[in-house]
Amino acid sequence: IRKPVIDAALPFATITQVRIGVFVLSALSAFFGGISAFVVWYTVIRTAKYGTVDSHLSSFNNNSTITQLNDSEDWQSALNSVALDKQQYYAFIVIGVILSIYTLFSVFGFIGSIFRKRALVALYSTVLWFLLGANLGIAIYMSYSAIRRRNDLANQCANDAKNNQDNFIADGQNKITSAACDAASKIGIAVYIIVSVLQLLIQLYCCIIVKRYVEQLTEEQGFKQHVAGNRVAKDAGAYGSYYPHQPLTNQHELGPYPYAQPDHSFGAKV
Repeated sequence: IRKPVIDAALPFATITQVRIGVFVLSALSAFFGGISAFVVWYTVIRTAKYGTVDSHLSSFNNNSTITQLNDSEDWQSALNSVALDKQQYYAFIVIGVILSIYTLFSVFGFIGSIFRKRALVALYSTVLWFLLGANLGIAIYMSYSAIRRRNDLANQCANDAKNNQDNFIADGQNKITSAACDAASKIGIAVYIIVSVLQLLIQLYCCIIVKRYVEQLTEEQGFKQHVAGNRVAKDAGAYGSYYPHQPLTNQHELGPYPYAQPDHSFGAKV
């Protein structure tokens, strides 16, 4: 059976930095996650109370538009410029649930970092890895969709530019050309991919920090159990198995190491 081993060469500063990192990370996660969850649920509750954009459009004639709906004084005063359609409404509910769970487990991680509770920090670590995988999947899907629809985005940009009179110069030519729209779409997709990669790398680093702290707490718990078991054996008149947590010459609480004594050393004559 493999005995738990705490690396004695690991600097105390490194251990402290890992713990502080988890403390700060979980505190920020709980704070910003809580604010985000509040905003999302506030939007969902207001939309559930006053109705979605789809439900209010149905009360107008068939030719009504979103612009006409936004001009409605009752709608504007009731919803305070917060308007969701039906799909957005259900999407916000899912996002609200995810953010609430994330905030709760961030609080667990915060408490665990203070009181050195492995179970709570492990739950927080699990959620971080899950979110990393989810964000990776979302980034891949969004990048693929943007690349596939790049021509559509460029065409839409060009059409919008033609319909906007402010884009025309004195000779009647449009300041925004199709080539400019095509270049803008390429740059936009490249920027999104770069930002997504950087975000995923930061999340990965945070996951590794929390994972290292979980491993540290696991080793500490294993060492305490090992020490407790050897104390029982020592009280019964027998030495426990050797556990090299301190130098061999020290008479630590696990008892002296027999083969560090002169009578039992290599080459000694009995």
